[in-house]
Amino acid sequence: MKQLANLVTISRAPIGIAVALLIQNPTPTNLWICLGLVIVAEITDFADGTIARKMNAVSAIGKALDPLCDSLYRLSVFVGMTMAGWISLPLLFIFLFRDIIVAYARIFAAQNNVDVAARLSGKLKAIFQGVAQIGMITAALLSAVKLGVNYKMIADALMYLAALVTFVSAIDYAYNLTKKQT
Repeated sequence: MKQLANLVTISRAPIGIAVALLIQNPTPTNLWICLGLVIVAEITDFADGTIARKMNAVSAIGKALDPLCDSLYRLSVFVGMTMAGWISLPLLFIFLFRDIIVAYARIFAAQNNVDVAARLSGKLKAIFQGVAQIGMITAALLSAVKLGVNYKMIADALMYLAALVTFVSAIDYAYNLTKKQT
């Protein structure tokens, strides 16, 4: 039972791949499945830590797996959205670069015995990215079922806001790390 939290965490990576593949053929059925999957993934992002703490199963591997699986999940979905033409390549680069910067900052910090704990900007980044992904899939679904309403502009605004929060989070992590090193 102690591995339950890690299994919940690991489940996000294949969910991201499934969503990325399904949105390449955006039928109403595929988009409903995608919407369900991204909601499940967001729930697992909250649930894994809660499960680990309640079961007294917080572990070093769990602390490493969580940000890794978050990145694999979210970046898979963003790559799929880019491939489908839903978001632009520059937005994808913001999402990619932030996760690479933070991953390397954590590696560098660990080599120098500095703890880089999760920051508020990282938690906000996750929330904004999740809302933007749900919004984009919902907009595509509403368009696919031909409700006559175009929510794409709202979904685009959510995506740009998520990119801005992501960019600020990258700066926050980099600045915090350099501050700890001096």
